[in-house]
Amino acid sequence: MAHKDDPEKMAKLAAWLEAAAEELGVDPSVVTDNQTDLLGLIDTVAHGPSRPGAPLTAFLVGYAAASQDRNPSELVELLEKRAQGWDA
Repeated sequence: MAHKDDPEKMAKLAAWLEAAAEELGVDPSVVTDNQTDLLGLIDTVAHGPSRPGAPLTAFLVGYAAASQDRNPSELVELLEKRAQGWDA
């Protein structure tokens, strides 16, 4: 992301994601290990193909990574390229 994120907002994000991961029985490192890539993808999609599609795109990355045993970073890279070239 091109802008500097507010430390207070990022702290709230971290606290929320840790609580959400705990509630769902997911290792929090799944999020922290992929957070930067996913936030970048969300930003690209939100400012390109579809603002409301951005969080659902992140969901698709997570679903594909889990169900197909794929590397989330590789999936993000694929979708980043697709979103940057999107013209529909």
